[in-house]
Amino acid sequence: MERKNLPFRINCEGYFLNNKGNIIAKESNGIVLFPGGGVDENEEIIKAMIRETKEETGVIIKDIRKLGTIKIIWGPNWAKTEKQKSRYTAFQGDEMHFFIGNIERFEEPEIKKEDFWSGNKLMNVSDVIKKIEEKASFDEDIREYREAQLKFLKRIIKDEK
Repeated sequence: MERKNLPFRINCEGYFLNNKGNIIAKESNGIVLFPGGGVDENEEIIKAMIRETKEETGVIIKDIRKLGTIKIIWGPNWAKTEKQKSRYTAFQGDEMHFFIGNIERFEEPEIKKEDFWSGNKLMNVSDVIKKIEEKASFDEDIREYREAQLKFLKRIIKDEK
């Protein structure tokens, strides 16, 4: 089957702030990560965003609203891990839904899955933007995604002023 006939993987990512201008984010191998992930079949995207954020970070979010959606077609070098390689055969790319909202509270989950974030989960929004921009010679595979992230994060900074 041709790749262009494959479906898109429905995915979500969220930018959730506290009242001090910090966002839920973490750095891993020099890359800034935000809560989010795949949307289960028949799951509402906003409910998936709430679930993924709680599973990964223990954060309960409120005032959630959508920022936008982009479709990213994965290039031939996109898949690095075994999980990504299996996804590459099933999907042509991500339909990424971006959200913004506020942190209501932190809860320690009873069961921490393998993708649970331990340690500090907050970063200053301006620092996050700088860290993403430091890697600005983005690979073709992730350029559109990183540009969307920067657009939404810069809008957060502007709206706070």
